[in-house]
Amino acid sequence: MAKEDEKEADGDAKGGGRKKIIIIALPVIVLVLAAAYFLVLKPKDNSSGAAAALPAPKPGAVVPLDNSITVNLDGAHYLKVGLALQPTASASETDGSKALNEVINVYSNMTVKELSSAEGRATAKAELVARIKLAYIPEGKLTEEEIVKENEAASGGKVKETEDLSAAQAEKRAAALTVQPDVYDVYFTEFVMQ
Repeated sequence: MAKEDEKEADGDAKGGGRKKIIIIALPVIVLVLAAAYFLVLKPKDNSSGAAAALPAPKPGAVVPLDNSITVNLDGAHYLKVGLALQPTASASETDGSKALNEVINVYSNMTVKELSSAEGRATAKAELVARIKLAYIPEGKLTEEEIVKENEAASGGKVKETEDLSAAQAEKRAAALTVQPDVYDVYFTEFVMQ
């Protein structure tokens, strides 16, 4: 009879081991499946208040602006800039005067040293493109209150006017636009410093 008791005890131990594995493994499997659902399969909900990304616009034909513009740099130097605008395909006629105005605002009083490096030119162009996109938001698409609200959001509540945004704030605001600007991209046709 002792052998039978040992066999029963062995069987109970083996069965208890399987039960323990199942009890431990089942919640782990459920957690892994739940994590996979939330990370991969669950539809994205944009209720976080973040702006919905704009669909990629269809670019239109590149239009070179007729005139170059000369901007005074720091230290009695100057910069001669020619631009070409690429409006979106849905844009109505794109007047280049706003873009030229932004060139003056961005490049005035910069130094030759700032614009001599590729990194400096790229930084200045990123600001220019952002400011041009902000300047070419179609009329009537945003109210004055919406513009002030977006400027305050981009500046941490410090700035109400678009022209008062810093370079980083202008780029942040342009990246978060909820209205498609009429300008798709900006190209230099001339960039000469003296």
